[in-house]
Amino acid sequence: MRSQHLISVFVISIALISCRTPRFIYSPAPPNNPYLREKGESKLAAYYSTAADENDLDDEYNDGLDLQAAYAISNNWALTADHFKRSEKDVVRDYNSSSTFDSSIIRYKRHLTSFGGGYFLPITKDKNIMINIYGGLGFGEFSFTDNGRNGGTAVSRHYNSNMTKWYIQPAMNFFAGKYFRTGLIGKLSWVHYGDASTSYTSTELTYYDLDALRGNTLSFFEATWNMQVALKKMSWLYLDGGFTVCSEPFDNNTLLEARNFNASIGLSIDFSKMKKK
Repeated sequence: MRSQHLISVFVISIALISCRTPRFIYSPAPPNNPYLREKGESKLAAYYSTAADENDLDDEYNDGLDLQAAYAISNNWALTADHFKRSEKDVVRDYNSSSTFDSSIIRYKRHLTSFGGGYFLPITKDKNIMINIYGGLGFGEFSFTDNGRNGGTAVSRHYNSNMTKWYIQPAMNFFAGKYFRTGLIGKLSWVHYGDASTSYTSTELTYYDLDALRGNTLSFFEATWNMQVALKKMSWLYLDGGFTVCSEPFDNNTLLEARNFNASIGLSIDFSKMKKK
């Protein structure tokens, strides 16, 4: 009897897990971490980003583009700007909830443009170890469509919300020789979700916890390891890549979640070095 009881608990647990159909309200991005050491240095970068959680069988995807710029206006102060864009698709099949759809194809769109500034300071005489702290404010939009089936009937829903984001970002950068540098970055963000336009019913909004999102401000912490490698004959051009992990917005068990991982790769240009060449 005891073994049958344990089996029943295990089966129920698996069913509950399989019924979880979260809506992802946030995706992390590579932080704008310019490797600045003196006035006039700059950064212009473009990245391809992915959350690396796609299922090729269902044609899922999670791709994005990140554009970043920075300029040192003095030996300690800099201005920054960046743009974030994501397209995501999740496929959920037969999650068997009487409150919602039997299956869904969920497509997300996100974009955000931020402007900021910060302070950078050497902690070694040769400026091979730098600390910096940046902050900024951004405005954008978060939306998704939910095309599913409920008891064999096709159902379509949408959700759209404006976002306002402000952040603080401390980091430590290490310069290992002429052609390699790496940084460890922490980023604490607060995102305010404005009034939403949606076709979800009130019951569906409650089930997915989306009714708690409107007008709410949530915090996210992102930790990143970034690396840059310069080309020998073009020392102003860097191959740039990194990995970011992100916290969840809620401590309790809700159906609102964040994407927990982002990998990025791209190119970064320092126009001040190009000018010297």
